Amino acid sequence: MSAVLLTRLKITDLTALTALEAGQRMLPEGHTLERVVREELFLFEPEPGADPASFEENLHEAIETSNFFVNPNKERFRFLTSGERGDKWSPPEGAWGILARSRDDTRDEGLRARLLREHPLPGLAAVRRARAWWLWTRGPAGDSASEVFYERLGPLRGPAHGLLVNPHAEASLKLFGDVAWKDVERFLAEPALQPVAA
Repeated sequence: MSAVLLTRLKITDLTALTALEAGQRMLPEGHTLERVVREELFLFEPEPGADPASFEENLHEAIETSNFFVNPNKERFRFLTSGERGDKWSPPEGAWGILARSRDDTRDEGLRARLLREHPLPGLAAVRRARAWWLWTRGPAGDSASEVFYERLGPLRGPAHGLLVNPHAEASLKLFGDVAWKDVERFLAEPALQPVAA
């Protein structure tokens, strides 16, 4: 079990706005992309056998009192301890998502080293990073048509297919409903599968 930090801009996110405008132009007739939100995910992985609770209180203080993760003037955050995050991660109401991670190691060792220089966090083994794209969509039948939208806006495959994931540098996980946190942890920790050639 790992603690999780989710951050997003509370000012206008120009990257998400650009993705929204580009995505709207890529859709087949009758499909509507209503909103795109970008959220950064930090997963705090404990050392083998360590109790995450041993560092979560100090970690929460570090999040609230420093700018390692959050600029309070521009960003909002949700910190979920290992004990309160529950077994599953639920998309925002009415949305589905794409979780994108680097194909390389997802650990941010530089961030971890800087953090530990200022905050005692016994038992913290790694800080892993990913990005969630949340999409509010509607197909011709009035449903989310998430598979169609994922095909059009997910991993890049050509001029009319792909927008939010570069398959040569990133791996992605579909978030079409509640996702078990253990599956998210596995997705971030295991080596990324090689992309399929177009």
